[in-house]
Amino acid sequence: MPKTTIDAAGSPLIRLKGAVQQYPWGRTGSASLAARLAPNAVGPEFKLDEKESYAEVWMGTHKNGPAHLYKTPSTSLQSIILTDPARLLGAPVHDKWPDTPQVPFLFKILSIEKALPLQAHPDKSLGERLKKEKPDLAPDANHKPEIAVAIGKPLPGEDADISFTGFVGFKPLEEIAANLKDVRELRDAISDRAAVDTFVHSPSREGLKKVYAALLTHGAEGKAKAHVEALAQRVKEGAKAVEGLNETQARLVRKVTEQYPGDVGVFATTFFMNFVTLKRGEAIYIGADEVHAYLEGDIIECMAVSDNVLNSAFAPPEEIKQQVPIFLEMLTYTARPASHWALPVKPYAHSLQRRTSAYDPPLEEFTVLGTSLRPGPGGVGGDGRRERLGAVGGPTIGIVTRGKVRVSAGGDALDLEEGGIVYVVPGNEVQVELLQPDGDGEGEVWWAACVA
Repeated sequence: MPKTTIDAAGSPLIRLKGAVQQYPWGRTGSASLAARLAPNAVGPEFKLDEKESYAEVWMGTHKNGPAHLYKTPSTSLQSIILTDPARLLGAPVHDKWPDTPQVPFLFKILSIEKALPLQAHPDKSLGERLKKEKPDLAPDANHKPEIAVAIGKPLPGEDADISFTGFVGFKPLEEIAANLKDVRELRDAISDRAAVDTFVHSPSREGLKKVYAALLTHGAEGKAKAHVEALAQRVKEGAKAVEGLNETQARLVRKVTEQYPGDVGVFATTFFMNFVTLKRGEAIYIGADEVHAYLEGDIIECMAVSDNVLNSAFAPPEEIKQQVPIFLEMLTYTARPASHWALPVKPYAHSLQRRTSAYDPPLEEFTVLGTSLRPGPGGVGGDGRRERLGAVGGPTIGIVTRGKVRVSAGGDALDLEEGGIVYVVPGNEVQVELLQPDGDGEGEVWWAACVA
């Protein structure tokens, strides 16, 4: 019988206490997946308030929401790592980043009710510069590329099986030019008629940069509000009044305006950016300096360890005024169809019973894994309740999102209900067993791993 009393100093498994983050865009009360997972993710001291927004669960060593040991909450995961970083991070990770002995990724659950700020994350060089010159804008000298995997239930008002929506990257240039030609309020909000005309007749990356800068700058100055409100009123009046907009655009203008009335972000997202929809299990990858604004749904998110973000809309005016100039300068202005940001799912090479899929971005810091379990036959060996994950050279963090699961390694075991979080020390094969499925007959564990 496996041991179940875990000694953090020497065990291959450490149960963690994550951190809940409350932001205004999070889902409210028990509607939030972050809140529903919190009793096991952060412990019995979590008290749900049905009037509060619960946006994220953080799992990692970042100082803005560090994980602690579940049974001894006064002890941080980071402090344990510092006692023996070569073992607890793995020699490959420790050797690669010897000056920053920390988990190289930040793993999260997000539960989104309304649009996040229109944002981008600085690359390493800009992050290093901002940390020195404007540490209030960039607390970390690191980049923050990220992935998002949809894990929630289908959203009301969307096509069947769509469980996440968001704005990601710029649309193809020709589509943006068509919107500028068709929507008079958008042209009026930009106000630079010469830049608009040049871009409409000859779309280019430099032209996009000029018109987008004019739009967001006017927004930061409060000069776009009346034009956003004018279009919102047209949309409200019905189909005949909405000349120049297709059905999806009209719906998005209405939806985002209800959340942020008069905000220039209504224009900056709907008419410039790709509207992305994901079914459960589908994913996107967003590199550094790429514009995005998630809109609705429950997701797994993982990123290189950083909390750097610059906002340009859907945020307090004083914050916008300070950040818009840097935001506009840092963007890549990559203009592609939504498929450009899709991250394919593939079989995980270290999944010994074929119950785990991998989301592998072009990064050194992490791979995201999803393990699906269910009673009955399935995978290699014919038992859908069990999975074995081969040892990897870097740290792994897992969270149970469906059912009750036993995680075992090196003779130790943890029984985890939904929200339970585990840290796996590098070099250990992990066995996963479904003890009790959820109401849909499923078990599910999501992992972030540095597969060094």
